[in-house]
Amino acid sequence: MNSETSNGFIVQIEQAQLRLTPLWPLRFEQVQQCRLWFAQSAVKTGSFCYGADRVELAFSFAGESFTFCYEDYSESFWVTADSGGSAMLLSELAKEFSSLEIKCR
Repeated sequence: MNSETSNGFIVQIEQAQLRLTPLWPLRFEQVQQCRLWFAQSAVKTGSFCYGADRVELAFSFAGESFTFCYEDYSESFWVTADSGGSAMLLSELAKEFSSLEIKCR
C-alpha cells in the first residue's frame, strides 16, 4: 500500500544554525531523498553526500551557502550557515523551512 504523507519542520534559530524538528517522524531512507523536498522552494540544492548514519546537502538561499544535515543516530536535523552573510539570512531561511512540505511515499 502506497501512502503519501506531508511534513514540515518546526524551526528554531540558534547561533549560526537552524535546529529543525520534523512534524512527523522520518526514516533515514526518506531523508536520503531530501533533494526532492526543496523542489517547490527558493532553496537551490548543490552537492549531496551520505554515509552510514548521516546526510549532508549543500544548498544556497538568496545567494548564500548553507548545509542541511541529518544524523540518524540522534534523529536530529539542522542547517548551518556557511558564512557571515548566510548567518544574517537565518530568519528568512527559517520562514522558508517552516513552510516546507515534505512528501514521502
